[in-house]
Amino acid sequence: MRMPNWQAFYCPSPYFSKCAVSVVSAFFLYLVLTFGTAPVLAQDGAGFVYQESVQEPFNGRYVLHLSENPRVRSSGRPEPGYFDSLAIQLFRKAGFEPDIVVQMPWKREMELAARESGHVIYPTTRSKDREDQFKWVGPVSRTIWNLYGFSNQNWSEKSFNDLLVQARIGTLMGSARESYLRQRGAQKIVTVPREELLLPMLLADRVDLIAMGRNILRHYIDAAQDQDGGEELPDIGRAASYRHCYLYVAISGDVPDQDVSRLQAELDRFKTNGFFVENRAAHGLSTNVESSFLSAMLNLNNNGVGCVDLGEVGP
Repeated sequence: MRMPNWQAFYCPSPYFSKCAVSVVSAFFLYLVLTFGTAPVLAQDGAGFVYQESVQEPFNGRYVLHLSENPRVRSSGRPEPGYFDSLAIQLFRKAGFEPDIVVQMPWKREMELAARESGHVIYPTTRSKDREDQFKWVGPVSRTIWNLYGFSNQNWSEKSFNDLLVQARIGTLMGSARESYLRQRGAQKIVTVPREELLLPMLLADRVDLIAMGRNILRHYIDAAQDQDGGEELPDIGRAASYRHCYLYVAISGDVPDQDVSRLQAELDRFKTNGFFVENRAAHGLSTNVESSFLSAMLNLNNNGVGCVDLGEVGP
């Protein structure tokens, strides 16, 4: 393995504080890129742009892909184990005993789903371009799509269309965010294979903005500061909010509609009998049923809703 020339990152003492941030960011980026099989955290519902292929018929077994690697559940992520607990209980209460497999890279899961029926992947963005490729159960969460960058660069003062033209935007490879930004005319997309690479890319000045969720970005910022002995990172703020999307349990292929109906009915019961909120409490998440998020989750009229553009960014 060829090692980088770390002497090139020598920091003169008068500039040590600023230089140290760059060195740590570069080193972290090197480690993640080098050790490509390292465990990754749960996906943020970004999803893979599904490619049509010849798909094997459903064999009667559901394969549930854990959304989080058990080896990193002590990482302090905002919802450790939450989606896995919800999905496993959902299938079992509905009368199914799925094959449970450990987390693998998001793109790999979606490639398997394109070839085989019965793969269960979550939380997944329900977007128009993949509506007919999956059967959907949900929603199980909701996310606002934001762009983040350094606050002192004043990206928030520009229009969304200007950001698409001017900024180098980092996003997860094969994600629904990548597909959407390209469709909207983004000219300088930079993709990464795993979401945890986005913050190091921003700190290393490889991108101007990153497309990801607020909570997971906060987690990565806290983790980076802990690794750096509490050294404060440059202030990172929201440049734009451009879309909100509901997230679902996606099931690949031509699985029986009656199975999907049983799963949806069970999830609806979770939301009316209190289990949905109890599961959130068990994983340290908010249980304020009057909040806009939980109000939307518990409202069964939102079943089937996908993504909606926000404000001025719409067509």
